[in-house]
Amino acid sequence: MRLFKHRQTYYIELPGGKRKSLKTKDKRLATQLFSKIKKEYLQGKIFNLEKQSAPLISEFIQQYINHPDRINLSKKTHVADSLAFRKLIDAIGDKQLNRIKTDHIAEFKEICTAQGIKPVSINTYLRHIKAGLNWAKEKEIIKEVPKIKYNKLADKLPRVIEPAAIEKILEYAKDNKPEMYRVITFALYTGCRRTEILNFRYEHIKNNIATIYGKGNKERIIPLVAPALEVIGPLQNIGKVFYYKNATTISLYFRNIVRSCGFNARFHDLRHTSATQMLKSGIKLEVVQKILGHAELRTTQIYAKVVSETLEKEMQKLSFN
Repeated sequence: MRLFKHRQTYYIELPGGKRKSLKTKDKRLATQLFSKIKKEYLQGKIFNLEKQSAPLISEFIQQYINHPDRINLSKKTHVADSLAFRKLIDAIGDKQLNRIKTDHIAEFKEICTAQGIKPVSINTYLRHIKAGLNWAKEKEIIKEVPKIKYNKLADKLPRVIEPAAIEKILEYAKDNKPEMYRVITFALYTGCRRTEILNFRYEHIKNNIATIYGKGNKERIIPLVAPALEVIGPLQNIGKVFYYKNATTISLYFRNIVRSCGFNARFHDLRHTSATQMLKSGIKLEVVQKILGHAELRTTQIYAKVVSETLEKEMQKLSFN
């Protein structure tokens, strides 16, 4: 193994005569790189030329965001993906994607913690990083995904809107924002997210069964019950079911409606409320999981805890006086 210079650029010659450019004209940097590579080789970590074709993290970000498979995802998702990997670069440097190891992930978590970033925010970064690395493996950009452990968080129960409040919200929306009345009702009786509602089309309905395209364009089916069918109205051959074009608009209108009714809630709380009510109505946990499109049952189980706490609270009202 030797270090040599050719046309102002430094190279290394590996055993077997293979040559690899170090892509630098700086002798000091080239010497440092050569020393590191030689050490790895002597430790049995043979320098794999093929692996060096993997992109840098910064290069991967653009490839990941702009790939045709993901180009139609929301701008918010792309921003979150980019931010997570930029944070990773800040912590461990702009490494080649296949050189990211479990130790680097642990280092990233330690640095984020030292910077005062909340554990829940760190977990959000980690989820986007893990999703990106899994995608890279699927596309054969890398062979393995490092093990990623999330920070343990105290269970935070989802916020559920009480039935009396739902009744008032629907009544107000029906009188003042008829299109929002349709959207809110559909959300309550399907558990759909904002973007899923915005993208819902008449072509996605067949025999009163809706095909919903969720996160990552994953499909799931939801049987439409009478209230959901009522707000959909007469079925058409093609076109959007709901008029709104922007998810932010839906959130803004919903916030104004609930405030006008004297409450405080987010649009996503309708999904929590829908899931909780499904369980209260006796729908099996596994069925609720499929309707909501949860990849893991444990995500759905938190709604069962909400139901359990509600039952416990209601039982305190029992009295024979």
